[in-house]
Amino acid sequence: MWLPVAGRVKEYYRYPAMEAFHKGCVRRYFADVLYEMVDDPSTDSIVSWSQDGKSFIFWDQDKFCSDVLPKFGLSTSPTFFVRLTNIYCFRKVEVSEHCEYAHDYFVRGKPELTVEIERQFKERGAPIKLAIKPHEPAYKESRERIRAFMLAKKAARSLSLKE
Repeated sequence: MWLPVAGRVKEYYRYPAMEAFHKGCVRRYFADVLYEMVDDPSTDSIVSWSQDGKSFIFWDQDKFCSDVLPKFGLSTSPTFFVRLTNIYCFRKVEVSEHCEYAHDYFVRGKPELTVEIERQFKERGAPIKLAIKPHEPAYKESRERIRAFMLAKKAARSLSLKE
């Protein structure tokens, strides 16, 4: 079911090209979908709130990926889900003996707080870190190779947009 939780659908895309590409698609905010999954009593044997209600625990990660994620229109890949939790700054609870994640604004009984959970975007044009130090002989060659690769990528992208 693709109805927004508590009547909200959050904007996903920061870039106009992405908004135009996905025009007409109703995309639900990940934190709302996750809250609905965890809060659903029928999935308590698979994923549920921790006792204090400030984190959620996967009791059966394989069953979560194969049974719960498809119901909400998400990929069944465990790595995809972990990547999403990282993008939205959920942190893995290290002291737990189970697979447990937490976020300051992901609390049982307070779905309105999920609006505060923001997706982290990587900076465009962020400098590429080189493993080679500037004083080493291969530094200049590596820089030129990276520059050529980036220019080729940019040219390919502009050619595909013209077609």
